[in-house]
Amino acid sequence: MAKSIAIDVRNLKKIFRTPGDRTGNTVLNNISFEVPRGSAVAVTGANGSGKTTLLKILATLYLPDAGKTTILGYDLVRDAALIREKISFVSPALDFQRKLTLDENLKFFAKVQNSDPENAYLFLEELNLMEKIDDRTETFSEGQKAITRLAIGLMKSVDILLLDEVTLGLDVFRREQVINYLKTQLNHKTLMIIDHDSTVIDRLCEHVLILKNGGYVHNMMSIKELLESLPYTHEITALPKRYLTDREIKQVWPNFSRAGGTLRFYPTSRDEAQVINTRILSSGFISRAETRSIDLNDYSMRIASEGDISHSI
Repeated sequence: MAKSIAIDVRNLKKIFRTPGDRTGNTVLNNISFEVPRGSAVAVTGANGSGKTTLLKILATLYLPDAGKTTILGYDLVRDAALIREKISFVSPALDFQRKLTLDENLKFFAKVQNSDPENAYLFLEELNLMEKIDDRTETFSEGQKAITRLAIGLMKSVDILLLDEVTLGLDVFRREQVINYLKTQLNHKTLMIIDHDSTVIDRLCEHVLILKNGGYVHNMMSIKELLESLPYTHEITALPKRYLTDREIKQVWPNFSRAGGTLRFYPTSRDEAQVINTRILSSGFISRAETRSIDLNDYSMRIASEGDISHSI
């Protein structure tokens, strides 16, 4: 059975104007897409492509200039008050009272949102942060502040979560805890996520909405399709001890490029990456190398700016 639609966006347009500029800056330009209920969608794109603006419109913080959008069947403009009861928007811009304790902040936001702080307590317990409950938030690290923002967002019992960079400032351990919590405890909710950490996208999301500069939708595709479209899965950056001819480089791996004084190799699997690193170690003419997995954010942005990049290397 097909899933019903949680978010239906048709020809959405957003223009930011100033008194001296009648034309304004078009941030979102007639974009359309659908998000099924219970699905998790990553929103990717270069800086300035309208990712955060889109989430703020869906959260009813900005009014659209054109188009028709419905959320859970409610009209975005006409039924904004009803929509606010169904969604929660978490942003790094959310601030709280630094002189208040964590507990005092949670109770303050619970009153403002007409929600129960119990959900926040459960989340903080899972992340082992209840020990900070009576500490002033002005003493918190950036990671602890990020967790506090997410805890505030999770207080509301909502159908849709709009998450903008919620793992920003978290160390690897805390990030894993947040990913696991969202994956296991909130898998029935509809999620739209902006995150520069491709691990978050890969682990949590089923689809990716790719925006390109000018405020257009390049594509909405499944993460599986995105991964299958990768022309390579890893990138190995190597620093040679001297200038190498193409023939010498191909002894290590035939799929490569030059970038200034460095070399880049492009394996299509983890096994190939291990083979390349073994050859680098035994070559004698490469001093060091660094391997990284392909960043899905970076790759999707390249797709939006360059089109099909499968033959670009």
